Amino acid sequence: MSETSLSISYTSCEDYLLSLPRHTPGQRSLPRLRRFISYLGDPHKLPQRKKIIHVGGTNGKGSVCSYLAAILKVCGKKTATFTSPHLISMRERISIDGQMVPEAEFVRAFEMIREKMAAFQKEQERDFHLPFFDFLFVMALVIFSRADADYIILECGIGGRLDATNALVNKNLAILCRIGLDHMEYLGDTLGSIAAEKAAIIRAGVPALLAPQVPEALDIITKYAAMQDAPLHVITNDAIKIDEIGNKSIDFSYQYRYDKIAGLKLMTTALYQTENAALAVHAALLLLDGDISGATLNAGLMLAKWPGRMEELAPGIMFDGAHNEDGIRAFLASAKRATCSGKKYLIFGGIREKNSVRLVGLLSKSDIFAEITACRMENPRSLTAADLSALFAPEQIFESAGSALSYLLGKKQAGDMIFITGSLYLYADVKINRSNPC
Repeated sequence: MSETSLSISYTSCEDYLLSLPRHTPGQRSLPRLRRFISYLGDPHKLPQRKKIIHVGGTNGKGSVCSYLAAILKVCGKKTATFTSPHLISMRERISIDGQMVPEAEFVRAFEMIREKMAAFQKEQERDFHLPFFDFLFVMALVIFSRADADYIILECGIGGRLDATNALVNKNLAILCRIGLDHMEYLGDTLGSIAAEKAAIIRAGVPALLAPQVPEALDIITKYAAMQDAPLHVITNDAIKIDEIGNKSIDFSYQYRYDKIAGLKLMTTALYQTENAALAVHAALLLLDGDISGATLNAGLMLAKWPGRMEELAPGIMFDGAHNEDGIRAFLASAKRATCSGKKYLIFGGIREKNSVRLVGLLSKSDIFAEITACRMENPRSLTAADLSALFAPEQIFESAGSALSYLLGKKQAGDMIFITGSLYLYADVKINRSNPC
């Protein structure tokens, strides 16, 4: 295939990818995926100096990837990241030094993978197919090889043991964010079973970094790391100290081994991001043998941007893509602390696969919001208006995020705040609605 000629459009690539089966962890064969990656020439190994960081867990994975990539960039390292889901453009999932891949490069990698898959089917495995996530993952590996990145940061999709990103055997660091109950239809209905699935990204002899965990999850991960003879670094809650919460920022410090790293700042009001930032700080210090100053770490944290996590879309309008119980609890803690001289309003939208009864119960019992509204999303997996009415009666139910936001904007007074949460899929619905200020 010519490096300059592209036979299809970016939109056609998106349409094709969206037509593929979604996550199917229980049916995935990592050995087959590894054989296909080998057939591609193991692009993740070129050049040999590349270091691979694998990030798993339930909540905070994308934020950790963003903070770590930004710190490494400030340190002069070229860094590539593969994350999910995307908010507006599929290209967000594949980025180099914080910039999503250009359309032409996305299309070029897409065409290469489709051609190679056809050849692989003809020569080796006739019934081999790549589902949506796996296809994007191998595209990312090809793009990262061409970009000649120093570090590759991979975010797990679902779980860890059978996730496509776990097809890579050689890694330099495994990071496990806080583990909670999510994707239970694939991973099991206890924290122990979910932790076991996610701990499987840890490799023999390779350092593993762990966020604070509930005892059940911590016990499983600790035992797995010991079986793998993997050095385990555990962040404790008391290692993170919040010094000041401003109107749009948080100042905090982190105790790394025997050294206190003070003067760290995040441009967010999301309290949970201090934990994710601490994971990134600790990871960077491990990867670079501690040879980073506090000022450099802070510069990286200040540079990082991860949209959809307690993001101010417009003055007085906050979006947080909390989509499971732990995420909702973290969102509520930040919403409660948010500086507001007036009333707080909420818009909720969710997908059918989640335990929406539990999520809505947490929101309704919080006593934070003067009014809760709900909306259907422009997504086939969205809760319908009828579903929402059963959950929220007698609250206001809307057919779109735009109409819900317009309704609350009509009520909003000076000093009031509007919060939007429940699903990251809401983000695009709000951003592309031309009738609101976001």
